[in-house]
Amino acid sequence: MADEVGDNIAKKNLHALGGGVPAPASPRDNGAQGDGDRARIARFEGAYNRIDRELQRLLNEPREGRRRGFAASVRQIAAERRHFARHLDFLLEAGELRNALVHNRFGDVEYIAVPTEATVRQLELIEEELRTPVPLRALAAKEVVSISTTDRIGHVLALVRDKGVVRFPVRRDGRIVALLTASGIVRWIASHDIESCVLPDQEPPRAAAGPLDARAATSNGERIICAIASVTVGEALARDHRKDEYALLPRTASADEALSLWSKNPRLEAVIITEHGRADEAPLGIATATDLIKLLEART
Repeated sequence: MADEVGDNIAKKNLHALGGGVPAPASPRDNGAQGDGDRARIARFEGAYNRIDRELQRLLNEPREGRRRGFAASVRQIAAERRHFARHLDFLLEAGELRNALVHNRFGDVEYIAVPTEATVRQLELIEEELRTPVPLRALAAKEVVSISTTDRIGHVLALVRDKGVVRFPVRRDGRIVALLTASGIVRWIASHDIESCVLPDQEPPRAAAGPLDARAATSNGERIICAIASVTVGEALARDHRKDEYALLPRTASADEALSLWSKNPRLEAVIITEHGRADEAPLGIATATDLIKLLEART
C-alpha cells in the first residue's frame, strides 16, 4: 500500500514538472550494441539467403511448389561433392542461428544472439566458393595421350614406361570410345586361363655371333612379353569390363561438378575433358578424383 502511494506521488510530481508518465522501456538488443552489430546481422542473413538460392539452383529445385529446406540441401550437396562436405557442420549450425535470428526475435530489434565477424566472414567465403567454382580448364593443360583401337599393347606399355601415363582415352574414327588403363591391361591378362598355361623349358642360351643370333637367344619371359605386346588395344578392351568407366565433361565445367560424378559412380576411372564435353572432340585433359581434390584444396 505504501508503495502504491509512493508511486502515485511520483507520478503527480512528474506531471507537475511537465514530464508526464515515463514511456515503457524499448525492447533490448540482446548482444546487438549498435549499427555495427545490426549491419553484421544483415550481412549474415544476406549471405545465408544467397547460399540457399545457389544450393537450390545446383539441385535444380523448382522455383514454385515444394522445395527442400536449407539443412536438407546442404546435406545433399555435401553428399554429392565430397570437398564441400567440409562445410557441412558449420552450415548446419549457421542454419540454426539464422532461424533463431528470424523466428526467435522479439519485435523488430531484439535478437537472442549476434553472429561474430568470423562467423559472417566464413559464411561469405562459402558463398563465394559456390558462386565462383574452380573450372576444369585448370586441368586442361595436364598431359593426355590418346591411343587408337588398332595400336598395339606394346606401344601403350612403352608410353607407360616413357611418359608415366597410366590412363589413355581410346579413339576410333575420331571419337572417344573407351578408356584403357594400366590396370585394364592387367585385367585383360588375368582374364585368360592362366592355370592352363604351361611354360616351355628354358632353352640354354647360345653364343651370339651377331644380331640375329642374339635375337634367337631370347628368353621365355621375353617371348611372352613379345606376344602380349603384339595384341591390339581393341582386343584388350574386348575383355576389360571397366573400359566404359569414364565421363566426358566440357572444360567450362567446375571441379566440384566433376568430383560429384564419383558420388554417383564410385567405380569411375577418370573424367576426360574436351572443349564441349563431346566424344568427337580431342581430349584436352584427364582427371581423377585425387587430381580434383588437390585442385580444390589449392584454392582453400
